[in-house]
Amino acid sequence: MIDIPLFTGFLKMSNYITLIAFVALIGAYVLLTGLKKRKSSFQNRMIAALILGLAIGVAIDLFGTNIGALYTDFAQSEITSWFSIFGSGFIRLVQLLAVPIVFLSIIEVITKVEGTDIRSLTGKTFAILLGTTAISVVVMILLLKIFPLDATSFTGEIAAGKADQIGSIGSQSFPEFFLNLVPNNIFSVFSNNGAIVSVVITAGLFGSAIRFLKGKKPEKVAPFLNFLTSSKVVVNSVLTNVIKVMPYGVTALIATTIISNGLSVIMSVISFILVLYLGVVAMLIVYMGLLLLVGVNPFQFYKKAFTTMLFAFSSRSSVGTLPYTLNTLKDLGVSDQSGNFVATLGTSIGMNGCAGIFPAMLGILLATATGVEMNFAFYVLLIIVVTIGSIGIAGVPGTATVAATVTLNSLGLGAYMSRIGAIFGIDPIIDMGRTMINVTGSMVSAIIVDRWEGTFDAEQFKLPPAVEEETAQESH
Repeated sequence: MIDIPLFTGFLKMSNYITLIAFVALIGAYVLLTGLKKRKSSFQNRMIAALILGLAIGVAIDLFGTNIGALYTDFAQSEITSWFSIFGSGFIRLVQLLAVPIVFLSIIEVITKVEGTDIRSLTGKTFAILLGTTAISVVVMILLLKIFPLDATSFTGEIAAGKADQIGSIGSQSFPEFFLNLVPNNIFSVFSNNGAIVSVVITAGLFGSAIRFLKGKKPEKVAPFLNFLTSSKVVVNSVLTNVIKVMPYGVTALIATTIISNGLSVIMSVISFILVLYLGVVAMLIVYMGLLLLVGVNPFQFYKKAFTTMLFAFSSRSSVGTLPYTLNTLKDLGVSDQSGNFVATLGTSIGMNGCAGIFPAMLGILLATATGVEMNFAFYVLLIIVVTIGSIGIAGVPGTATVAATVTLNSLGLGAYMSRIGAIFGIDPIIDMGRTMINVTGSMVSAIIVDRWEGTFDAEQFKLPPAVEEETAQESH
């Protein structure tokens, strides 16, 4: 080890383990570039990126853990710092586009849809998004009946930052929580990805104003509307360039998640992780049933949605995945009207993973541990609380903590969160599955709403999956 501040503090490259990990990542990128040159499909490269990320993360952690203090005290944080340049850096580029896409998509829907249609679309969207969230709670209730967990197994200290976040949310009443969603500064709204609900409200106000002025003063509002339309074209063009490096970002993200948490920590709460991911699988099956009910082939859906689901899994951000969600919905035959509206609202309302199965799971765990009678009335209350609490939860990393805190406080269990503190220590691991369900549920909801509206393009849905990169390039 080179124990010099230049290497330990500035370069973050003080030992051979960090160097090996860095070389391994570069090697993975060489392989991905080779696949691209051989014209391998985008979907195959994404799968390869996931496998490479898992392999690097597991191998480095197993190797480093055997070395001991050099890895845990130095290399682990150094590797995370270097890998974050590629992983977190990619996510930042995606998040850069989230707010403008939400804002422009909501305005586009409001200004193009007829007055009576917008009310119908809004009602159907809320009904389906919240309905699937209620279903996710029922799924978790059934799973924990089959696979009961002991909350005492997950006792642990909650990190200071996480504890402050929980305390801040816990001190708010239900009306205060919703009041804080109402924007009071347009610049702060546009500079905060966590304020996505405020962005939706702001876009709704602008969209309504434009809609009114189109009828009263069309010549004066036309330049502004043209500017917004052109802005969306530019944003989509920027997205094209970001999409090209997605596989590289996914490899670094997956590897970083494993290395930063450590396999030993993951194994200490493996029962919780397994049950939660059983919930994820169960919801994927539920979505198949819902799609069949509306006459849509679920296998074709998953085939075309796979890449976006994989990115959601890797990125842990429903908002960050939104640009890809919208592109996928077009490929699935969903109209721009339904796709833009449902998918955008789906990043802040009725997220089946972060605001559905996860808070329901914690609610049942703590209720059981504290002696609450687990009767029919409790389960009905849980479904209502989780479903209502899912409104206004922004789809960014850490969102599930907000949803869980709202749920547990509503059930009178907020004071007992320290009994499951270990769960928050592995949040990134379970957040991947939760986010994938958020995004998949949003896409399924968009298809259901579009079928309901009668605007679904069944012929487009039957076509082979479009390769995002090639499709985007053709649109230039």
